Amino acid sequence: MHPRRRPPGTRSAPTRPRTGRTVLAVGLLVGLAPTSCGGDDRAAGPSTTSTSAATAGTAPVVAVPGDVPTIAAALERVAEGGLVLISPGTYRESVTVETRGVTIRGLDRDAVVLDGGDQMENGFLVVSDGVVIENLTIHSYRSNGVVVTGDYGKGRALDGYRLSHVTAYNNGLYGLYGFNAVHGQIDHTYTSGHPDAGIYVGQCYPCDTLVIDDVAEHNAVGFQNTNAGGNLVVARSVWSHNRVGVEPNSSTKETTYPQRESTIVANRITDNNDASAPKATEAFGVGIAIGAGHGNIVRRNVVTGNAVAGVAMAPQEQFIPEDNVVSDNDLSGNGVDLAYLAADGAAHGNCFSANRFATSTPADIERVLSCMPEALGGSGRLDQPAAPPDVDHRTVAAPGPQPGMADPAGSPHGPATNLPPTIDVDALVVPS
Repeated sequence: MHPRRRPPGTRSAPTRPRTGRTVLAVGLLVGLAPTSCGGDDRAAGPSTTSTSAATAGTAPVVAVPGDVPTIAAALERVAEGGLVLISPGTYRESVTVETRGVTIRGLDRDAVVLDGGDQMENGFLVVSDGVVIENLTIHSYRSNGVVVTGDYGKGRALDGYRLSHVTAYNNGLYGLYGFNAVHGQIDHTYTSGHPDAGIYVGQCYPCDTLVIDDVAEHNAVGFQNTNAGGNLVVARSVWSHNRVGVEPNSSTKETTYPQRESTIVANRITDNNDASAPKATEAFGVGIAIGAGHGNIVRRNVVTGNAVAGVAMAPQEQFIPEDNVVSDNDLSGNGVDLAYLAADGAAHGNCFSANRFATSTPADIERVLSCMPEALGGSGRLDQPAAPPDVDHRTVAAPGPQPGMADPAGSPHGPATNLPPTIDVDALVVPS
């Protein structure tokens, strides 16, 4: 587990984010070793094009390249709440979005491509409320595919965003990165080939954010939320073939700690042992790794084939996990299905119940740490093999075609407001 590099400051051209990282080493003994604060000594990429809300245009719809040749130029012309509609093509630009409520939509998810050439910093840096980005592909940026962030360190979170039907791959840090941003939705996305997380939501409480119907594979981490929670729901998604599947964690390297109150429900979390995925830390082979989170609910997930552990819960930095509930999950074929590692051996309100599993650490985990008076067993041990060596994220194979919007030319558009929608988590079905 590793807290995030800080995103670039808003209202200006972004620089490469920097923070330290920590790692959850799951073994018979828990190691939580911080690694060095990281930057990158590669040459800086081209300057990022910026558009200001103060100079937003008046056009309700702007076509690229029909009306203007670039996405950045379209954002200078489009009105607040308007639509930028992008035709198929490769766009070699890096865009800061400061137009409130704008929708940026590709006409073909696979054929509308932003290519950073491993030189430009971010595909999109979104710093205004209510922005929607959908139905396009972003790859090969030095840092992130999409960054959505409020004014870092100034107390104001960005309010309202939606990322939908977006493919992000082989970017230098994250695919889709929400930081200090609330009232969001990330849905129907695909992320791969990232040295940090495919999808990341950090430093928000309450986040009021829904992550649903997404696929992340071949990343260091599929989904990660550091110091983020409060009506944060991660649901009906596939987190497979990463080094680690899902990671809620706490860290002093960002504010709003500790991490608390996220719901991880009805996900398929399988085979997170991918040696061909980029390496962020020594963490490897864990389906769901809770690093000192508080009050999280892990429920009705299918968690299989993770070499070290299916669900593992452990301290991190000075924090301990508290009041987490792990229930009604189907676990099989993991190094150990359920693991709870606490230096003092106390429960701290964490409990396990009604899971279908074979092995656990400690043995008889649902008896020792029970949410209710049941007596299911489970015994096993927890081993941590050495993590495979790092790979260059740029060498991860590009994904194949991904499902796009049904009618991108004719579908209505509007600002990302009134998010997230209310969902019935009990009715959600684990994806096949």
